[in-house]
Amino acid sequence: MSGKKSRTGLSNVQNVRLGGLIAILSGREPYDFILGGLISEGFVNRSGGALNITEKGMREKDRLVTLAGLMVEKEHLPKGIARYPANQ
Repeated sequence: MSGKKSRTGLSNVQNVRLGGLIAILSGREPYDFILGGLISEGFVNRSGGALNITEKGMREKDRLVTLAGLMVEKEHLPKGIARYPANQ
């Protein structure tokens, strides 16, 4: 054993970011400390009191769910990533 741990899944920062994006997609407002980060990073903007996920935010959501091992609709995958049916 080398003693080195291998990490799988999302980091804590990525997990919080994905949770915030999912909250907004579900029509909920995330905690202020999460929302502030999403806005400052350009993933979300507020327009007329409504929260909107930017194109950058949608790409980040797709990237994070892919890293988490979840399936994403083909038309939402980043360029250069192919999706194949699980039974092939």
